Amino acid sequence: MLRVGSIVLATSMLLGGCSWLSGKKESEEAVTAQLNVVWATDVDQRRPMSPPGASRPATTSNRIVIGGHDSRVHVYDMQGNELRRLALDAPCESGALALASGVVVLGDVHGELYGIDPKQGRIVWRQQLSSVLLGHPVALSDGDFLLQTADNRIYRFSPKGEKRWSYAGHTSGLEMHKTPSPIVADGMAYVVFSNGDVAALKLDGGALVWRRELILATNAVVLSELKVPVAAPVLIGRTLIVSIYQGSLIALSADDGQQLWSRNLSLRSRPVIRGGRLYVATAAGDVLSLDAKSGNTFWRQKVSDAELVGPLMVGKRWMVGDAKGNVFTLNMDGRKLASVNLPGRIDYAPVAVADGGLVRTSRGGLYLVR
Repeated sequence: MLRVGSIVLATSMLLGGCSWLSGKKESEEAVTAQLNVVWATDVDQRRPMSPPGASRPATTSNRIVIGGHDSRVHVYDMQGNELRRLALDAPCESGALALASGVVVLGDVHGELYGIDPKQGRIVWRQQLSSVLLGHPVALSDGDFLLQTADNRIYRFSPKGEKRWSYAGHTSGLEMHKTPSPIVADGMAYVVFSNGDVAALKLDGGALVWRRELILATNAVVLSELKVPVAAPVLIGRTLIVSIYQGSLIALSADDGQQLWSRNLSLRSRPVIRGGRLYVATAAGDVLSLDAKSGNTFWRQKVSDAELVGPLMVGKRWMVGDAKGNVFTLNMDGRKLASVNLPGRIDYAPVAVADGGLVRTSRGGLYLVR
């Protein structure tokens, strides 16, 4: 582990010039705008030409748990010190979920699903899935969890790894190495499949309530032409917001799937809901605040010339990352405050922890940025 402490690796202060902020507000932002890498660690000692790091951490009981391409689960304390590692059957590229019991759930690239006890450093249970888990499991209020595999199958499991039910969606052709995860509300699961279908399923048995096809043409032959959902949807009231990478941001009725509005915005990560607004970071490098009812823009700020992921709310600031390894903090109106550059791409939104964000990079690094 690289101990960085409070050293600022790279900070971009953008508070001068013709600011529209008051002098007092500008001064307050200047004090808090520094962006520090508190600690950094190389999760799996990734070698040149290795596949990019794709796993995302979970936090539980003051522990950080993340799978690696070295076929191990790594457990860190909140200061970035590795406490233990646990062998899996294959590399892990999934997100992790910490259950209320303290068990952490994640999957390997062979489709094996694991329940891990990070304190004791042991595998509690395991289950074979129909395909690889590339997103992250989603917790339910009763302790169960849902997950979505790369072959568009939805599973519900108990905390002990017992399968309750599964639902099979239609498969697609060319795909990205990233899939959405379901969201749950009011006894329903809302799912976006890799072929562009959106479905509402009953949580108690997996029965289909409605399904809507959002992508009519799925015959792309290269990734640059591929329209595919990679971000989890969000629900605000009875409006379901679905993101299509290299496509559109679409609002649907959660009751029947009817389209309410659409914007030509490409997203790699899910929007954030705050005060009736949607905050999105786009593949064009912009951060926007949108009216959730109409999709109209309140403000739009250019942050980068590379694809963005996020945003994450950290205190009273937004945090986003980009495909060039930059992490930015923004004020509530999207104005850039500071930045730091990390080695590799940032393909997943930061994970919230202790007034900061855990950032995973394509070169295998895990960073606490604050």
